[in-house]
Amino acid sequence: MIGVDKILSVIELMIFSAHIEGEQPVSGLVTAPIEGGKTETVIKFSPNDGCVVLTDATAYGIMRDYGQAIINKEIRHIIIPDLVKPTSRGKDTVQTLIAFFNSLIEEGVYRISTYAEKLGVPPQGIGGMQTQIPVKCGLIATLAKEVLLDGRHHWTRMGFMSRLLPISYDYSVDTQLQIHQSIAKRDYLKDDKINLNLPTGDMLVKLQQPEADYLAMLSQGLASLTNKNNPSKVYGFRLQKHLQRLAMASALKDGRDMVVQNDVDYVRSLCDCINLEYYPL
Repeated sequence: MIGVDKILSVIELMIFSAHIEGEQPVSGLVTAPIEGGKTETVIKFSPNDGCVVLTDATAYGIMRDYGQAIINKEIRHIIIPDLVKPTSRGKDTVQTLIAFFNSLIEEGVYRISTYAEKLGVPPQGIGGMQTQIPVKCGLIATLAKEVLLDGRHHWTRMGFMSRLLPISYDYSVDTQLQIHQSIAKRDYLKDDKINLNLPTGDMLVKLQQPEADYLAMLSQGLASLTNKNNPSKVYGFRLQKHLQRLAMASALKDGRDMVVQNDVDYVRSLCDCINLEYYPL
């Protein structure tokens, strides 16, 4: 892959974020023009423990096949290489799937009585009452710029887009030329998967006030950029949480239990692709 180092770095931090004790995994949507290499980019992370790649999915299928594995934290991120496939069904089915993802990547799915009423409920109870465990995990998906911006999905009104870290990019003329030259040499045959050195469990990472305040300011600036082309106002509260978790993931990746200024600076260096402006790489 040529020119997408920053995109790969953001995805790497997202996957590490699933191992931060007490925090939700960061979920994200990678979007670029058609032929931008989005699918190849996210699939590169498929070998990592805790990641499962689904070409197609329904809410029923995810709960049936992976609900218990998500509860057990055997699955921490669902990777959907192209969101067009699972969102190409009927309107009601698609809205159900997006509403399901809304819960799955934030507060968690407790029980869906229409088809999986026992999923998410452990066998033990307290005082004769069963305690429900919410099914939660992160989502990493891609969607072509042309599809995302065609205005038919209304995902912003459903709160779906604010739950996802927006990751966009385009290619400069120079990068396009490098890619053409790379294809001519068949370098794509040597494009290896990415294996991360992930923790085996959850790790506590501390975030001190100065770093948190800086990330809050950074999130407000990114939210203002989002609002510029978005008729639905975005406060940036979820984005602030995303950036905090990315900074904590940066510390975790480096084997530290404390966010330092270098982590904040690293997250800031990635922010030119954490938006929907499609800046060229």
